[in-house]
Amino acid sequence: MAHYLSQTQIQGPVWLSPVDKAILQSHVTTAETEIKNLDSQIEKLTRDKDTQIASLAFIKNILTPVRRIPNEILSEIFEFVCHPDKGEFYAQFDTVRRTTVLSQVCAVWRRVAHDTSRIWSRLCLSIPENRGLFKREGQWVVEWLSRSRELPLELYLDFPRDNYEWVIEEEEELTTYSDDKSLVQGIRGLLNQILGHYPYLNRIRSLVLSGDPLFFTPLFLLPSLSLQGLERACMQMTDYFHGIQPAIKNFLLGSKLRYVEIVDSYLESYLETFMLPAEQLVDLQIVTTGSDSDFDPCVYADFLRRCSSLVRLDINPPSCSKYNSPSTARVSLPMLKSLSFIFHPSYDDEFPGVSILHILAVPLLEEMTLDVQRIELLDLATDMTALQGNSPTPNLKSLTLEMGRMHNDPDDLTSALALFPTITSLRLNGILFDMNPLFKAMTSTQSNVNFVLLPRIVNLELECRRDTAYPSELISMILSRSSIADAGLVSVLQSVSILQAHYMEKTDEDLTRIAELPDSVIYSELRDD
Repeated sequence: MAHYLSQTQIQGPVWLSPVDKAILQSHVTTAETEIKNLDSQIEKLTRDKDTQIASLAFIKNILTPVRRIPNEILSEIFEFVCHPDKGEFYAQFDTVRRTTVLSQVCAVWRRVAHDTSRIWSRLCLSIPENRGLFKREGQWVVEWLSRSRELPLELYLDFPRDNYEWVIEEEEELTTYSDDKSLVQGIRGLLNQILGHYPYLNRIRSLVLSGDPLFFTPLFLLPSLSLQGLERACMQMTDYFHGIQPAIKNFLLGSKLRYVEIVDSYLESYLETFMLPAEQLVDLQIVTTGSDSDFDPCVYADFLRRCSSLVRLDINPPSCSKYNSPSTARVSLPMLKSLSFIFHPSYDDEFPGVSILHILAVPLLEEMTLDVQRIELLDLATDMTALQGNSPTPNLKSLTLEMGRMHNDPDDLTSALALFPTITSLRLNGILFDMNPLFKAMTSTQSNVNFVLLPRIVNLELECRRDTAYPSELISMILSRSSIADAGLVSVLQSVSILQAHYMEKTDEDLTRIAELPDSVIYSELRDD
């Protein structure tokens, strides 16, 4: 037997005596017993190891730095994570996914996230980005919004149609392909979940809507007094109103509504569709998507006449010959301080139009931005003369002109600017023309010291295009104003900046004169990188 046990491999038959068999059987029993003992020890060691691993993880969890962050700070971090990088919320922002991810990290994070009301108070939904969330008619949204507690709600909703051929209205019944019909029903169901809960409906502060009005039917058919908490409404509809009454009145009685933004199509003005409380509006923005509209542009004048409290106006209606009619009533905006306007040329040679500025009276205006890329500078001077004739603007201090390649007489620009001697800040953007005639008119000399263009200006900003030559007369103008003894007649420039000036070629004389600028003038040439 000892002979067999000493071999690592046995070849051939084995001859064992009964005693040898008994001895080997004893070895087998002993080995099996030892294996069972070792298995028991392994099982115990494995349990001990798992216990220690769990204990180690628990201790590390306690020691991790995030555990030392107070819930208040963690809540602020969550708010930062659920806030857009550029500051403004929009329908495509993935706020639902972000709040969901934060709630699934651990029990503590879930509790803190659910207690952070502000991250649940802004709902951003878009068909392209969140199509799956409209299943089962959005039943999840009730619980989602419930975590906002009593905070005001903001809804950012973008519901466009992918294919403009799939909706057919027949006898007030919507017939679509099954998938599209399911989407319409899902979105309407989600809106009904929100609008059907009075606590949510009463807390809606901001509505930013874009897409087909077909999806928003539950909202547009609300009773007139439904949106009592609404302060801001932005609407950009992409199609006609299907099966909705001509006048949508649920915004009309919103006592808190102050800010309205509308993007008008060229087919109709939504000022005639949405009944708005014009008298209480403070901030109004109207953007037209076509300069040749199918509706009467005087709808804007009629609406603005009721906007007695308006402080800020951003508008770009088409030109209209009626604005120049003696019978057209003046539009008085007695509280307006900020005006932004895009000029649209008239395409009617037989009845050329003028802009709505021709009938505006804005006595308290402080800042004005005008986009004049599409018109002749002579037309600008004409409209500005009419604006000043309706009511002087002694408070106007800031003027911004969005320019372009001017093939006009530079004197027309000088004539337009001469109408606003009180401005202290001038910004010219998109310059593609010779600026030297303008700066010559602004240069103070012995012969024109009593009449110089823009005598009160102290800040000047120029944004030039690549093929613009360096305006040598600019330095002459700055130096002339710096040397004026009587500062009461002409103000000394404090800051001058030229954006995209790194490619402008300067002569040696230009460089020498720039070096002569006094330290009191902040002169900068900036690159747009």
